[in-house]
Amino acid sequence: MRHKFLIFLLATLGDFLFAQEPRQLDTIYANEKMNLALFFPTNIRQGIVGATNYVFSYNRERAQPLGLLKATKGKQSNLLVVTTDGKVYSYIIKYADSLKELNRFVSFSESIGHEHQRESLVIRDTVQLDSNMVVHKQYPKAFLEKSSKAMLEQPERKNIFKRKEGVSLAIKNMVYFEDLVFIQFEIKNESGIDFDIDYLKVAMVIGNEKRRASYQSVPLKPQYVYKMPEKTRHAETSRFVYVLPKFTLGDNEKLELRLKEFKGNRELILRRRL
Repeated sequence: MRHKFLIFLLATLGDFLFAQEPRQLDTIYANEKMNLALFFPTNIRQGIVGATNYVFSYNRERAQPLGLLKATKGKQSNLLVVTTDGKVYSYIIKYADSLKELNRFVSFSESIGHEHQRESLVIRDTVQLDSNMVVHKQYPKAFLEKSSKAMLEQPERKNIFKRKEGVSLAIKNMVYFEDLVFIQFEIKNESGIDFDIDYLKVAMVIGNEKRRASYQSVPLKPQYVYKMPEKTRHAETSRFVYVLPKFTLGDNEKLELRLKEFKGNRELILRRRL
């Protein structure tokens, strides 16, 4: 069934793709006095510079997301980076006597595409739909809506849940597609009181929240939300879909869900390895 859903996504995406102008490459500045640290969303598999006056170093023995760029005076060039998930990143690189930034955290949206995908699927830009929704141009809202609707029609493949005071939150299905993750959630209310939803937040976490020195949380902002209710009444079950940017959990990381009641004290916190 999962394969059928992926086939549906590919077919649906083909119906919605449209031509776009190539995005102008960002420019990164470097010099010989300081390291410019580039932190990619996933581990680096290969990094190539186009001129000998630039050096891009990364861990070739054990893949890591960190790369260091240095330069000596000379003409501008380019940097091409391929990460372990096949995403391709490309930049213009120039020498500068002083650097305005020493650390750059690269987002998935900066990728120009995938090493194996067709040219028509190359990621080039993002479009802001509203304050809570940013989608890639090659994933129009109509495509995400149609795909999310199909996701709700898929059979359950997971039942990761947390129950508290008669209210339960569960992950019922999860599918990776290109640089997106479709997650089907379920809220079931058997508490005797309607549950008004303030928010459902998703994050990757590591460590213990009670030990703040070792606790880290990386929010995962939905790029699209389908059929999320404002409330789940008593004896009612609500199912909806989040479309999140693609993520992978490290050895000690967990996915964290926080469901908060609006103008109430009830809160469910679910932390699990997937």
